[in-house]
Amino acid sequence: CFSCFLLVVQVNAVCSDANLFVDPKMKPPTEAQVTYLRQIVLAGLGDHVARRIQAEELLDEKWKNGYKTPLLDDPVFIHPNSVLFKQLPEFVVYQEIVETTKMYMKGVSAIKPEWIPLLLPPYCHFEKPLEHPPPSYCPKTGSVKCHRPSVFYRIGWQLPAVEVDYPEGIDRYKYFTKFLLEGKVFKKLASFTRCLLSNPVTMLKTWSKLQPRTESLLKALVSENADNRDALLAVWNRKPKYLLAEYCQWIPEAMHENVSKIWPPVTP
Repeated sequence: CFSCFLLVVQVNAVCSDANLFVDPKMKPPTEAQVTYLRQIVLAGLGDHVARRIQAEELLDEKWKNGYKTPLLDDPVFIHPNSVLFKQLPEFVVYQEIVETTKMYMKGVSAIKPEWIPLLLPPYCHFEKPLEHPPPSYCPKTGSVKCHRPSVFYRIGWQLPAVEVDYPEGIDRYKYFTKFLLEGKVFKKLASFTRCLLSNPVTMLKTWSKLQPRTESLLKALVSENADNRDALLAVWNRKPKYLLAEYCQWIPEAMHENVSKIWPPVTP
């Protein structure tokens, strides 16, 4: 697999003492392993991403089948000897550029555009979170996720929306509060959702400040920088009764004692 060879070359170039080599007896990588190798190469060569020149961008017929890179004004090309020459993927990553009859990319691997914002976020300018699909809670990371489109820094390539952490700010607290009230963060609170005095979606409304219970809960979370599950658990380790009074404002008084008995609502 060329990706394996390219990765070995790159590691040896950075770490001269590594002395890595590709074992000719090694079994070919699986499709999943090839994908991981291509992603590793991309993560290490953020400045060497190239995009196929679109038909509307052709300034000269000589640019046909060419690629644009952030580092050069002139187009570069995939060499005819490359296995990717007939495929001409939209995005590629290359090791270096050599000049013969044209500017040719050497050590080329095909990549998917959605990998770029996920593996190279510092190279991307992210836009506002999309409303559809709406932000969601990720049980694995305990954080609020959203989909955000982006553009590739200096050259302005539009990249597809990908799922990332919701950007820092008051809106992330509001969404986390909503998911907390819905019982998505801690399952013990799910049994109280039918008794809530206000719909959790109220947290997202522009008029939410008109209800004291929304502001009380939100301010308590902001005061401890608790906009994710791990941060909230850390606070409860120090203050077991944290948020109890604020949460009780969301349920009927007759249920306060039941809530107090399971607080903090962390599953044993």
